[in-house]
Amino acid sequence: MSKDFQAERYTVDANMADTIAWLLHHQDCYESFQYDAIQQQLVVQHANGQDIIREGDYLNAGYGILITAHNFAK
Repeated sequence: MSKDFQAERYTVDANMADTIAWLLHHQDCYESFQYDAIQQQLVVQHANGQDIIREGDYLNAGYGILITAHNFAK
């Protein structure tokens, strides 16, 4: 199954490169992001502050700003 990186919603999986590709398609909804390869941690700065993006999180770019929701069921 192929991923639609232009879709407004995205669920983060184990492939962080795909998450970064999705973010690159939605650069208008956040200010910046940093990826720490040693800690394997992605941090995104956006209008509501900053979030650490983890596997299982839901990302939404549909409102012109990045909205993140953490999946605590994991």
